[in-house]
Formats: sequence, structure tokens, C-alpha cells
Amino acid sequence: MTSARGARDKRSQRLGCVSALAVAFVFVCRPAHAQIVAFGASNVSGWNVAATEAFPAQLRSMLRGKGYDVGVANAGVYGNTTTDMRNRMDKDIPPGTKIVILDITGGIFNDLNKGTSRQQGDADMAAIEARLQARGITVIPVSGQDLPAQYHQTDGIHLTPAGHEYLASQLVARVVQVLGPPQAAQAQAPSTDVRDACVADARRLCAAVLGDEAKRHECMHEHRAELSKDCLSAIARSRQQ
Repeated sequence: MTSARGARDKRSQRLGCVSALAVAFVFVCRPAHAQIVAFGASNVSGWNVAATEAFPAQLRSMLRGKGYDVGVANAGVYGNTTTDMRNRMDKDIPPGTKIVILDITGGIFNDLNKGTSRQQGDADMAAIEARLQARGITVIPVSGQDLPAQYHQTDGIHLTPAGHEYLASQLVARVVQVLGPPQAAQAQAPSTDVRDACVADARRLCAAVLGDEAKRHECMHEHRAELSKDCLSAIARSRQQ
């Protein structure tokens, strides 16, 4: 009797964990109704740094420290060309977005590596900015290349955690100017931290099926052993709330 009860308890714990992961993945992959979206390539997604160290997450923390209860969605995709960015912008920059922090050099760099002309890259970036402006979205351009050398990893391209923090600190004043005075704080949904911590995992592990809800959930479940520590910690915290 005792062994049977123990087996049931263990089975329930496993099911509870799977259920928590499934819920988390729904929030990770569902388009975020964020007021701010960071949009671009690998220096937005946070290549080779933890999701919580990438500048979108650090910017969100800095803004909350100033009383702004805003979302900052990370819509960076490693290796994206300017054409890739142009093709996905309406899907990844949802209605309700007020500010887009636009990576203006990552896509151009990837274009050159993949044989796309600079003329095409410039045309894509101009089209992206024009589309955002037509939607009434304020565009704040950023470039990792503009940061001093000590803020780059050994490849000289991607930012270190300190580089992401520095970039976020440089963005705060510009973002605050657009947002105006902070509104009264609202309770944060438990899913917000999970989404921020797990979005890079979702894009890394299941990029090919992000648009298909059923396949996306199945993929993330199959790769649960490969989730980052940040993602797993956020999921664990969400289960305790």
C-alpha cells in the first residue's frame, strides 16, 4: 500500500512539473502585449549570455526600479538578416507596442555574411522604420558596434553581460522620455518572468515551429532537459506563486 502511494505521489509530481512547463511554454510563445519591443538579431536576443542578462531584461528591471510597470519583449533572433527582420516584424511586434528598440547593425552584419547587398539591407531597414512609424510606434535605434571594446566578447561583435547592462542604462532616459511619468503600479502576472527567462530557449530549441501552437508545445516538452537554468528557475518560482 505504501509503495503504491509513493508511486502515485511521484507520478503526480512528474505530471505537475510537466503541467507547469506546458503552461510556461504557452506564455513564452504567445505574443506579448508589451509596451516596448527590442527587435533585431543576436545582440538583442543575448548571444552567449543568460536571458536575464540581455539588455531587454535589464532595461525592464531598470524601468521598474523607476516605477514603470512595463513589458520589454525580447524579439531578437540570432542570425537574422534584414529581410528576415522585415518579414517577421508584424508578427513579433504586437498591437499595443509603444516603443521599438531597433537593432540597426545586426541584420546588416548578417546580410554581409550571407551575401546580401548593403543596398538591400538599407532598403529593408528603411521599410521597417517606415512601417513602425506608420503604426504610430516610436523607434529608438541601437547598435552594439557603437559600444566601447571592453563591452564586447572575444569575437569583438557580441556584447558581454556588462555590455548589455551598459546599453540598457543608456536607453533608460530615452525610453522614459517617450513613456512620460510612470502610472500606478499593477500586479505583475506570474507569466512575465517565465516569458522573459524562457523566450531565448523557445527560439533556440523550437524556432522552426514557433508559429504552430501544437507543435511548439510538443517541441518544448521534448526539449525540457535542455532548458537554461534561468528558464527552469523562473518556472519553479511561478509554481510557488
